[in-house]
Amino acid sequence: MGNLFKGCLGCLGIIIVLSLIVGGCTAFFGTKEYNKTEESVTETPAEKAPNSEDTETVSEKEETVNEEKEAAEKGSWLSKIQEVAASNKSKTEKFDEISLYAQDYNASDSERTEFENYIVKEYKNGKYLADIENDEYMLTNIFKAEVVDTYYDHRGQDNTPIALFAFDFWQNTKYTYRGVDDVNSHEVKANEEQMDKALAKMY
Repeated sequence: MGNLFKGCLGCLGIIIVLSLIVGGCTAFFGTKEYNKTEESVTETPAEKAPNSEDTETVSEKEETVNEEKEAAEKGSWLSKIQEVAASNKSKTEKFDEISLYAQDYNASDSERTEFENYIVKEYKNGKYLADIENDEYMLTNIFKAEVVDTYYDHRGQDNTPIALFAFDFWQNTKYTYRGVDDVNSHEVKANEEQMDKALAKMY
């Protein structure tokens, strides 16, 4: 009986020792695994940093592409006007060609805004009808005014102040350039009164 009791105690001791060993191993390897997880969590932001830079690079590339596109479009319409202005066509034929070109021209928002500011500036400084024999200048004014007018007309916004202004600016430029109206005619002055009213609503 005593030997049996001693044998049980021995087994119990062995079980306790094994439990301690297993527990120690679990704690040791568990800690290592936790440290690995912590390291991977710590590394994640560092891995994301290049992605942020990549996003910025893509954004910069898109801006560059847009700028190049706008420059190409400007070169395109400017070349067209210079080509038509230098041709031997009549003023009416030159007007018709640029007018059709303007109606199909797809200006960016920034470019259209630049056109709007341009025609307002030319009117305010009194230059827009000062040199009606200058084909390139007059065709440029016709082109920009018609691009603006067409944009608002296609969107059903032809009663907004800038649209009304652009239309009357275009009318006066068109008829004086083609020799239909004199720069001091009643029709031109009436349109300028309308332009002044539109400007008063804009500023």
